[in-house]
Amino acid sequence: MKRVFLIFMCLMLCSCANHGDLKKELDAVFGGNDSTEKIRHNNFTEYVDYYLPSDISEESADKLSCVLTYNRSRVILDINISGIINERYYDELPLETEGFFDESRLFYKKEGTYKDDEGNEKEYIFRIYEHGEEYLLHFLTKDLIFYGYGEKNDLIPLASRIFLIAKGAEVRTSAVLADFSTIDVIDYQKKQVNLFETIMPVNGSINDFVQETDETESGE
Repeated sequence: MKRVFLIFMCLMLCSCANHGDLKKELDAVFGGNDSTEKIRHNNFTEYVDYYLPSDISEESADKLSCVLTYNRSRVILDINISGIINERYYDELPLETEGFFDESRLFYKKEGTYKDDEGNEKEYIFRIYEHGEEYLLHFLTKDLIFYGYGEKNDLIPLASRIFLIAKGAEVRTSAVLADFSTIDVIDYQKKQVNLFETIMPVNGSINDFVQETDETESGE
């Protein structure tokens, strides 16, 4: 019995050490906020132009979002419509602090600022949640949202690439403001949940870990 207990404790200590190393590596990814040299865009949409690294492929796209793949990990790049509207009309509001997912599953959180390749300083919040053998990612700025899932070995390169894409992205906020209303934002938020569910592994369900929200259309 004592031997089993010692083995269990060794496994727990190794796991804690691995998690600690992973968090340090993630901290290093977001350690600098200096602007980089001009990043040449290679993807162009109605609302955003951005650079996509060669080892990331675009699986599908529309004018508001795209599904990206890296190895066996998948991430959605979305325009943060509500964030753009809030910044335009309620600029005193801080970047949204509540997570998209159930906070009891939170594994890692990083908040800070970075400079895009134009030298503009932008706030970000990056969260990672544990979900079985995989991890859920949520990277938020006032004009962009990334959310998806990845295996442990992909977390560092995936976080690095998300950060690179965000730094080089050019969002046409004036076009977003012209095209979207409050009703559009509500519909878009529903679309975010539906889109995320489509990229989940077959054994996952977004309903298991997304925070409960009020039904805004219960009368329908």
